[in-house]
Amino acid sequence: MKQTIIGLSGHIDHGKTALVQALTGINTDRLAEEQKRGMTIDIGFAFLNENTTLIDVPGHEKFVKNMMAGVSSIDVALLVVAADDGIKPQTKEAIHHAEAAGVPILVAINKIDKPDAKPDEVKKALADLGLLPEDWGGQTIYVEVSALKGTGIDNLLENLLLQAEIMELKANPLLRGRGVVIESKLDKGRGPLATLVVQSGTLRVGEPFIVGCYFGKIRALLDDKGKKIKKAIPATPVEVVGLPDVPQPGDHFMVVQDE
Repeated sequence: MKQTIIGLSGHIDHGKTALVQALTGINTDRLAEEQKRGMTIDIGFAFLNENTTLIDVPGHEKFVKNMMAGVSSIDVALLVVAADDGIKPQTKEAIHHAEAAGVPILVAINKIDKPDAKPDEVKKALADLGLLPEDWGGQTIYVEVSALKGTGIDNLLENLLLQAEIMELKANPLLRGRGVVIESKLDKGRGPLATLVVQSGTLRVGEPFIVGCYFGKIRALLDDKGKKIKKAIPATPVEVVGLPDVPQPGDHFMVVQDE
């Protein structure tokens, strides 16, 4: 089956979460808390279609480890840069991690509705970092958008799905599930939790697993809407309940035959 994981990355306040909402129509469950604190606090995820998953990777420097884990699990990087703010240290960091992971980068220049938007200056700055736009003779796709106004969203979606189609990425859902942890936390009510992306195989409730230096049994799986599901196929981001302790972002998760 085909499967593609697209990761949004970039600076903290350049509109990644708003772009997820514009592309999918789905609110991430952390948005209210994020707005209250004024910063991205977790990795969020949603589906573009049944074969394509979108991951919102944290851009604040405090979450570099999470960002690296998220980028290491994706197939295409969507770099979001605000037209009114330009290149920031987290922008350069996101480019570095995507290039190190060997994944193609698409650029969304967001907030073009702002009075002080300067998309051409953003293009020039990114071109100086090696991301030369296609219309300037390079190979990087740029799309100018406004997540707030909905401008350019259809064009961006079309380019993302086209890139996913060109790559023809496939994974075997019949194998034992394997994935990578992109977020983890200790919940007062449910205990240790991990959000991971399934990279191959299928995860099922009740299966034994190893993650990092821990092992356990999957007690519950929750999808991007927080609903319980019985299994998770490739390219699916899912929250796992049943861990004995909190793993680290970047830890590999694998289903095993028995405990």
